[in-house]
Amino acid sequence: MTPTKNQAKITSSLLLVSILFTITLTYATTEDGYKNEANMLPNISESTFTESGYKANIFINPEVAGAYASENNYKLNLAINPNGVGQALNENNYKLDLTPQKSFPDQHDLKVANIILSKTIVGKGYNVSITATVSNQELSYVTFNFTINADTTTINTQIITIPSKPVTKITFKWNTTDFTYGYYTVSAQAHPAPGEAFTADNTLTDGVVMVTIPGDADGDKRVNIFDILEIQDHWYPGPPLGPGGYDRNVDLDDDTNINIFDILIVQENWDKSW
Repeated sequence: MTPTKNQAKITSSLLLVSILFTITLTYATTEDGYKNEANMLPNISESTFTESGYKANIFINPEVAGAYASENNYKLNLAINPNGVGQALNENNYKLDLTPQKSFPDQHDLKVANIILSKTIVGKGYNVSITATVSNQELSYVTFNFTINADTTTINTQIITIPSKPVTKITFKWNTTDFTYGYYTVSAQAHPAPGEAFTADNTLTDGVVMVTIPGDADGDKRVNIFDILEIQDHWYPGPPLGPGGYDRNVDLDDDTNINIFDILIVQENWDKSW
């Protein structure tokens, strides 16, 4: 074989290798018009997408409704939007908007929104239900210590885990057996989560409860005929139905009825005062 023929074969082989190498480097599949790498896990494809100039990796799983995008190792939600407002990605005929919620690390932010008391007057030894509403501004679940106080006395402390965004209602039962007669200001505190910087709204003080003698339905610090009249005014259910309707403060035994059993509590503590 002549040198010229050898050189031609070598040149031809090199050209073929170059073409195959180029194909290997550029080989990619497409996912609804976007370029994807071909060596992903089964049923998962990867592409790049630009939203407001930020590049994100999109990991799409056709088995589920919705997807996630990863931006600098932080997960971004892709929400299903049939109207496809803005730049969108199609997956299984659903149009998904890429909406980066945050392009920076999550900052923990807990907030106690309000406190609801079942009663503002309670006989010593009976219960008050305290419901606190807490919101979690983070993008994921957060676990923290939650405390309810009556003045400076801790009623209850629990370890709470709540989801992202929606408000969560937390209810405690306050048994007043060990509390002296008097007025108590109720507060709720979400102890700061790790890394939480803004804590001004973690504590809320809202509502005063009077702990008094069982049978003191009107809260005048004594048990007498006026408490029976108060019960009659709020008698529930009837007949006869009291004109004042149901009032949980007057429901002395907290059984959701205002009736003869509440009058019996008045009789048991008749003429007591503080």
